Amino acid sequence: MEAARLKRWITAVVAVSVVVGVVLRFLPASPMWLDEAISASLAQEAGLGWSQLVEALRHDGHPPLYYVLLALWTGLLGDGDVAVRSFSGALGVVSLPLVWLVARRHLDRTGTWLALGVMASSPFAIRYSTEARMYLLILVLLLLGHLAVARAWDSPSLGRLAAVSTVVAALLLTHYWSFFLVAVVGVGLIEAGRRGGGDRAFRLVGAVAAGCMAFVPWLPVFLDQLAHTGTPWSPAPRPTVVAALTLEAYGGGRGSEALLVAVVLSVLVVLGVGTRSTTSGAVLGWTDLGWLRVVAGIGLATMLLGAAVSLATDTAFQGRYGMFALVPVVLAAGLGLRRMPGVGAVAVLVLLVVLSGVSVARELGRDRTQVGVVAAAILDEATSDDLVVFCPDQLAPAGHRLLAGHLTTLSYPMLDDGRRVDWSDYALRNASVDVAAVAEGVLHRTSVGSVVWLVWMDGYETFDAQCGELRLELADRLGRPTKVVRADGDAFDDAANLSRFPGRP
Repeated sequence: MEAARLKRWITAVVAVSVVVGVVLRFLPASPMWLDEAISASLAQEAGLGWSQLVEALRHDGHPPLYYVLLALWTGLLGDGDVAVRSFSGALGVVSLPLVWLVARRHLDRTGTWLALGVMASSPFAIRYSTEARMYLLILVLLLLGHLAVARAWDSPSLGRLAAVSTVVAALLLTHYWSFFLVAVVGVGLIEAGRRGGGDRAFRLVGAVAAGCMAFVPWLPVFLDQLAHTGTPWSPAPRPTVVAALTLEAYGGGRGSEALLVAVVLSVLVVLGVGTRSTTSGAVLGWTDLGWLRVVAGIGLATMLLGAAVSLATDTAFQGRYGMFALVPVVLAAGLGLRRMPGVGAVAVLVLLVVLSGVSVARELGRDRTQVGVVAAAILDEATSDDLVVFCPDQLAPAGHRLLAGHLTTLSYPMLDDGRRVDWSDYALRNASVDVAAVAEGVLHRTSVGSVVWLVWMDGYETFDAQCGELRLELADRLGRPTKVVRADGDAFDDAANLSRFPGRP
């Protein structure tokens, strides 16, 4: 295929992937799951004032920037599910021209189009564009950081160094995994200065350090979180599990299509970093492109450092943390496509886009939580005097968001309204719960004749079988329950049972 025609085909395929990708970034209509409902609640706290947000985050374990920005967004558009999620969708759209600008610094025009196509169709980027979480803000900041560092390396003017400091500060105040990235970049810049990078490398080190200073006012809250919150919802995984979770996330989740996306993407990345361009074509060998060595090294080192710290401190790892290496993956995959001869780049890009589309459709076509089904069943039969109890509390935020204003909600074991989860000293608190006392507390909050609905699921970390025990304790006090909804762990990540207890005698 002649070069001009090949470029037209690539442009057409990428244009379709961008249009479809933009639409998909705003599509989900499913109920918010745990993390999203907590994000919406924290944004409401941010809207009430800084002190309220800080106190809420002491019990949550995240830095504040995303919630402040989300509060500003929802202050303009409202706090409905679509409005809250659209902030991530808008960031997803913003990431596409930023990917173009980043890729254009390193690749030719065709390679830039290919990298854009990879990002536009990425099931990973699309998924987190549809969720009310901070991961698309991280992606936008990573892209801005790449541009800021590259520009400052070219010419370390005060304005360009200030841009680096701003991005560093924003990353640290958005997600704590940013510490690993900043550490890797800082060490790399020091080594570059030692090897002859000279004044510009050390100026960049100073800019990174200045950005870190913006975190100092938040340090007391961070240390409090470090001592009391952590990740009690999951233990640290083995290194092989870290790799599997990351690849699964890049593919868009579970399922054969997601696996194939991860395989194709991995092959393209290997082609990008494992080939050299010669006059006779691409040959095998570690890439001779200095920029790609740096970018890929930073991404890999960040993931390895983060996984090692997670393992050493017994804290959880989630595949979504792979966002910190997504930019290198996209650039390497774009280059891998560019290395393919003739029509190969078009064929593989089409394959990647189609597989990604199927993976996205599969993921967006299902609800993350069964609480939406449960809430609909409750609202079909409940009266305003009924009481809904969620066990464990990790099921409550999604349920509270759907039921608040209709019914009174309580979460186990604290018997608060369940709008958020208090992660402070979580494991210690749950280990000392008196299930019978909690059941008595539920009984005291019911009125004569009112029905108690129990939304429950055993198997959550730190709870063992406490929710099943709570069901038995309530049955002793209220009578035998009726099973209204049965948990479906195959269809939902957050499955839940619904039991209806007779009215209090």
